[in-house]
Amino acid sequence: MKSIFLFLLVLVIGTVMIAGCTSQQPVAPTVVTPAPTTLVVTAPPTTTTPILPSQLMNNWVVTTMGIQGGTAITYPTAEISLAFNQDGTVSGYGGCNSYNGPFTLTGQQFSNGNGITIGPIVSSLRFCRDYSEQENMYLQILGNAKAYNVNSNQLSITDINGNVLIYQPPASLVTPVNPQPI
Repeated sequence: MKSIFLFLLVLVIGTVMIAGCTSQQPVAPTVVTPAPTTLVVTAPPTTTTPILPSQLMNNWVVTTMGIQGGTAITYPTAEISLAFNQDGTVSGYGGCNSYNGPFTLTGQQFSNGNGITIGPIVSSLRFCRDYSEQENMYLQILGNAKAYNVNSNQLSITDINGNVLIYQPPASLVTPVNPQPI
């Protein structure tokens, strides 16, 4: 038994010595050479905002709304305003709520003016019993705008159904006189 133990001891020591004497060649580290960098300069994205015709650069107040294809005339009971902004938006007051939305000048020509689209229109959410119906009608016509025309101190916006909004600058407002029935 002593001889087996001695044999195993010599075998383990010999194996350790042999293993210690053999060495592996070191592996050269992989060198990664970065690819040359190419600087690409691109122009910043451009946003095209419509060029606002000078004739629209005004604050406008609605004086008349022609509904039912323009055959029924109503006079607003609350001040309704509209402004065209250089950033391609419209904003204003609908009689109860403030509103805004984008507009696009389409470049089309119609018998009632130059092509325009307005919307989608968003507005604040106050409820005004006396003005909500008028404001809803106004925003519906404005949101369906098809053409605009500026004639002197008057702006008209016609929608796809023939309804029309007539505006004037606040400084030139003349109180409309409702004709009295005879």
